[in-house]
Amino acid sequence: MTPHGLIISNASINPYEPPRSDPAVENPLAIGDALQTFERLEFQTELTRRDIRDGIARTNIRTDLVSMRTLASIVIFFCFYIGFLSLVASPNSTVALLLSIPIVITAALLVVRYRALCRAVNLNAHRCGPIHGYIDHDMMMIVHADQTRWMKMEHLVSVGRSRNTLTLCFDATQMQFDVLPLRAFADRNRAVMLAQRLSELRPPCPIQVIDPRRQVLADDVAVCSPAEDAAFFAGGIYADDIQDTVLGRKWRRGLLRFTLLFGLFAVTLIVAWFYFAGFTWFGIVVGLVLLFVLSKPARSVIKARRATLSNTEPLLMSSGWFDAAGQFSMATTGQSKANWSLFEATEVTGNMILLKIKGSDMYHLVSRGQCRDEAAWEAACEFVRKFGPPTSP
Repeated sequence: MTPHGLIISNASINPYEPPRSDPAVENPLAIGDALQTFERLEFQTELTRRDIRDGIARTNIRTDLVSMRTLASIVIFFCFYIGFLSLVASPNSTVALLLSIPIVITAALLVVRYRALCRAVNLNAHRCGPIHGYIDHDMMMIVHADQTRWMKMEHLVSVGRSRNTLTLCFDATQMQFDVLPLRAFADRNRAVMLAQRLSELRPPCPIQVIDPRRQVLADDVAVCSPAEDAAFFAGGIYADDIQDTVLGRKWRRGLLRFTLLFGLFAVTLIVAWFYFAGFTWFGIVVGLVLLFVLSKPARSVIKARRATLSNTEPLLMSSGWFDAAGQFSMATTGQSKANWSLFEATEVTGNMILLKIKGSDMYHLVSRGQCRDEAAWEAACEFVRKFGPPTSP
């Protein structure tokens, strides 16, 4: 889910346990008071995949991604570990196993980090291309080729910065980011000062499974005006609305795939440990520690599943309309105007409209329950069929 409130990824099962209370989500940022000396900063550039990759990896805005500094420390430690064992232990099968452990762990961390980073880049790749806009005390406006977005700075969740990049996140689920290379600003020095101040006010924070702000309907004034024949919607989208769609099927497959892989890894690790260490006191104690460590991500996945598949609370609340020009949508953290050219595929079911963003695994969603009556729902579906991209196979 992104700042304009109508995007959901096809992989919302998050193996990281969200904190019960996140100040960045619960407490709006008094950006006007904190940055009174900063006037509007305008930016314009060509955003590339390399920019997005650097904006996520080099700024360390995603706290779940293992940083390269941490990986380097692990590798150095394991090198000393291997050297120590080689000097004090005679070669045998147990030593060979111990020597393989650091290599396997390091390789696994590298693979996990690479896959997570690639997925994060892919979820933001549709924002590549020419961009321009501005940042001021109240708002960040950013114009893409097919979409214009307005995000309220008071709902900024986290900020990451590096020597050449400023990355802003308005989404507590941290699926999408706004990456602004510092070359985009005419006054680089002021941009650096802004990046430093924002990163102090909103440092990187843990991921939330659900952004609670998106579960409240926005009451802001729309920055755009609808056409006379626009089809309006407002309300919540629930898990049941998505179950029989392509997105719901992807969620279930993703959960099943993760469960199988994690279960296979956990069982293999435990069995291998007891096979080589035996059922000694040392082996049992370490085995219990391994079980405890492995139980944490398992509990987190269960909580994530309950949060994303529960029908008692909405996944998100949004409002807006469809017209011949595209879709306007509004959530508590911002607003968005998307042209029909932003989407590459659609799915219209009895209860849902799904619009797939081109070049990404992200979707704009509108449910039947958000339309005030049958006529409004049919009008919305008609706009999608008439002006939207082809139906998904």
